Amino acid sequence: MSRLQEIQDGANIKSFTMEQLEQLCEEIRQEILRVVTVNGGHLSSNLGSVELIVGIHYVYDLPVDKLLFDVGHQCYAHKLLTGGVERFRTLRRLDGLCGFPKREESEYDAFGSGHSGTAVSAALGYARAAAIRHEKSDCVALVGDGAFMDGPCMEAMNDAGRSELPLVVLLNDNNMSISRNVGALSDYLNRLRSNKGYWRFKGHTANFLKRIPVVGHKLHDMIYQLKNSIKYLFVKGQFFEALGFTYLGPIGGHNLPDIIRHLTRARNLERPVLLHAVTQKGHGYKPAEEKPDIFHGVAPYMVENDESINRVSYTGVVGQTLCDLAQGGAEMAVITAAMRDGTGVARFGEEYPAQFYDVGIAEEHAVTMAAGLAAGGVTPYFAVYSTFLQRAYDQIVHDVALQNLHVVILCSHAGLVGEDGATHHGAFDLSYCSHIPHMTILAPSCAEELEMMLRWSKDAQGPVLIRYPKTGCTAMHSLVPLQKGAWQVVSLAHKARAVVFAVGSMVSLAMIAADTLALEGIDIEVVNCRQVKPLPDRMLEKYAHLPIVTLEENAVIGGFGALVALRYAQMGHTVHLLPIGLGDEFVPHGSCTQLLHRCGLDVEGLCRSIKDFIG
Repeated sequence: MSRLQEIQDGANIKSFTMEQLEQLCEEIRQEILRVVTVNGGHLSSNLGSVELIVGIHYVYDLPVDKLLFDVGHQCYAHKLLTGGVERFRTLRRLDGLCGFPKREESEYDAFGSGHSGTAVSAALGYARAAAIRHEKSDCVALVGDGAFMDGPCMEAMNDAGRSELPLVVLLNDNNMSISRNVGALSDYLNRLRSNKGYWRFKGHTANFLKRIPVVGHKLHDMIYQLKNSIKYLFVKGQFFEALGFTYLGPIGGHNLPDIIRHLTRARNLERPVLLHAVTQKGHGYKPAEEKPDIFHGVAPYMVENDESINRVSYTGVVGQTLCDLAQGGAEMAVITAAMRDGTGVARFGEEYPAQFYDVGIAEEHAVTMAAGLAAGGVTPYFAVYSTFLQRAYDQIVHDVALQNLHVVILCSHAGLVGEDGATHHGAFDLSYCSHIPHMTILAPSCAEELEMMLRWSKDAQGPVLIRYPKTGCTAMHSLVPLQKGAWQVVSLAHKARAVVFAVGSMVSLAMIAADTLALEGIDIEVVNCRQVKPLPDRMLEKYAHLPIVTLEENAVIGGFGALVALRYAQMGHTVHLLPIGLGDEFVPHGSCTQLLHRCGLDVEGLCRSIKDFIG
């Protein structure tokens, strides 16, 4: 009988035998493969964390106890255990199940996450809230090894270790080089150190020694140092012990009996514990085991075909052009924050390793290091997703812009990114960067224009941000050389009734809308506003007499439209202006086509808005 079906019918996995639990793990793995084949999603990380999540659900009393995910892309087994098979098959579809933990979806999703470095902080917050409310609730933070080195995670560990609260950090280690466990002795020390009686005895002994007159404190300190020296000969994790955590492990992350045994020990300890589990990304599916990076996030049908759908790639343009610049002798460096493939800079790293820096999930550090490179006379290119650049806002302001340093930020995945949803949409970069002094912001309308901007940025002055979407397109118009302060008219109207100022990905949409409206006898002009900041006053003056529509794949509040309206006001013009972009809400997950339609950013929606606007 299917164990997944038993759960869907209301069975509790705590009643399962070990054999049934292992059968359940295999069924979960097969269902994840089946759904990701059709819907796309994160594969390697989820296949590698199945036993850990089943173990947590077996040992802990969710949702009274809390399970928190760091990043959240390893939560599929949890979704299956708490939402059922049929609901899981809507994963990442419009109005279906989100691919990340989401509080609105389930009481079992204790904390929403899509970015790194949140789980330990949130778990500590939950633990402290339970203490204030005199409630019994344990917390488990499941953290991947990549996310674990994130700055906020380290800050949280430093605070949580001294809390003495029942909090377990389960380190899902699928990449670090770990020595073999030291067998029976290690297991014995783990049992000893996770025994409540041991900790009570330790406390009583310390108090007794300290009460001995004159020599008590010195004797205590001497024994404490000797004990630590001996313990560190055999027990890994002294770093975590120094932070105040009891370290258990490393254990096999696919050995379910061992996982359950150690989770039970960690829970019974009722204090901060770091449980170190070693797992294999893509476990159970050979292609993902052999190429875990490729199968980290996959498009639909990639599981079956072992290849993604070929589309025009902005990231490919980035990789090729950066290599060309380096080959031409440019004194430059390329930085990424654990996204070398997603941002397209992996090729540069292979060809120019001495000028390439992958700093891990540490966007704040990446920006400040880029500032140091620029101050040292080298032009740094920081390739980062728009949604992750949000994390480094202070560094952009304080370390780069304030000093007017020539740092080039390649802001990839700007706008709506599709099925990853609200945590990953690049909806705010124009809003949080356009008001920063000294900043030049560029937005290419096509792949060819992106290459042009990359080459131009090499000799620019001050900070430059180039924002572009996840998927590129070829040029729909002839390109003219990029000049500072110049926009390009790409759809000319003889007797224009309005003008559309379009940014980046919206230029091709505006041109199609202009052709559609022309068939109805409505002529509009379209301008490719490829330089968002600074705005070209000459072009603004030219169109001040017309109804103006601004069009951007960014939050309309504080975005390009607001920038244009402000500049017109400063110039003394009263203009008739309609800003169109993303509204005052978080856009859900779904295909980009579906989401753009829902937001009115497709041809039909744009034509309707323009006709309503001009009457």
